[in-house]
Amino acid sequence: MHSWASTSSLEIDLEAFELFEQFFADATIKDRKFENVEEINETDLRNALLVEAKRRKCFGTKAINKMIFENVEHSCCYHYVLESFTETRSTADGSEAYTIGQYVENHGDPLALQIGASTSGNSSLYNTNPWDYDVPPDEDFKVSTKVFELPGSTRLNGCTLCNADGVTHCFHCRGYGNDKCSYCRGTGMKAGVAHPAVYTHPMVGAFPHVRCFLFVNLIKFFLFLKSDTSRGYPGTGVAMMRPSLSNRQSYAVGTPVHFMVKAGLPPPGIGHYDLCLFCQGRGVRECHHCKGNGKKTCNTCGGHGSVRTFVKLKIFFTVEHSEYYTQAEVPERLLRTATGNVIFQETQPYVLPLKKFQVKDINEISRKFCAQHLQKSLGACRVIKQRHYVEAFPVAKVSYRMDSRVGVFYVFGKERLCYIPKSPSKCSVM
Repeated sequence: MHSWASTSSLEIDLEAFELFEQFFADATIKDRKFENVEEINETDLRNALLVEAKRRKCFGTKAINKMIFENVEHSCCYHYVLESFTETRSTADGSEAYTIGQYVENHGDPLALQIGASTSGNSSLYNTNPWDYDVPPDEDFKVSTKVFELPGSTRLNGCTLCNADGVTHCFHCRGYGNDKCSYCRGTGMKAGVAHPAVYTHPMVGAFPHVRCFLFVNLIKFFLFLKSDTSRGYPGTGVAMMRPSLSNRQSYAVGTPVHFMVKAGLPPPGIGHYDLCLFCQGRGVRECHHCKGNGKKTCNTCGGHGSVRTFVKLKIFFTVEHSEYYTQAEVPERLLRTATGNVIFQETQPYVLPLKKFQVKDINEISRKFCAQHLQKSLGACRVIKQRHYVEAFPVAKVSYRMDSRVGVFYVFGKERLCYIPKSPSKCSVM
């Protein structure tokens, strides 16, 4: 998107806008009429002051009725608004799980489509230009987003994540189906600490690969402290033994089951009640993510092995809004809470700035806003419609006298809101 023009670049843009203005100028500009604004009468002034006085609890009804209005100055604050209803488009690739049967039923034979694309000499059967599609908005000057699929962009491809197998290796157990038991920390003992009878038994030394059981357990404990258990990596802090026979379950090194497999008898001094209740002394459990299968259903293709790829067209309808208030004695924050009389409004594909409005500032700001909106839309979006209007807020400045006290208040807007610059003291006559 283009940034707002600076003072130096804005002069160049205004010169270019003059050419644009001369090109699109027509006879409708001569028919522009601006309505008049009615002044606020004295009854409305007193009623507005009474409502504000009750809210602030400063004046009473009798005091307001006795109040003398020495001078009433009527003026107008003009509010100019320019809105550009723009459209921005972009394309993105999308995919969803799809079976071959669904594709044939909804889109025809995928092989025939591929043959037709190759024989025609054009690899693209759809129009890749997003601006060639006519998509009208649901409502003018309303921010909305539309997303739909480009016709003819559907393709049936094999899933690249699982190589069209429909399943992927489990991330948590790396496809083995087993992971360290989190309840006994891979020791196989209910207490969570390896029993001394496992690595102090004299028969342990007869097995070279487990000769340094104590050292292995120290390494296991160190790896457990250094590992990130929340990631669920397999063998984190534990070494696993996976027998070649399919009917043999895996077990961790240094566990009672490991000792019993190598020595042929259970470790002395360890009963069944000392073993972990969840892994039964093996130190490993079935991976609960893949249910011990070592593979999971592919999330991309849903286990079908094929996905449907297509091109999505995203259309963003936005409204560029610019407004300006002429100088007034009533704060702008209060004017925003009121409504004025719309004395002029116009909606065109491209509106031209005001030239013959009675307030010179409105003409200048209208010309500036039109140039800025045109500059922001060049190369970034398309302007569907533009509208601008002038809203007039009637403002009455009232100088009053009440006994020896004098003051000023303002009444403005169609709602006849009251603004008192400085509240009277609490000792005012009630």
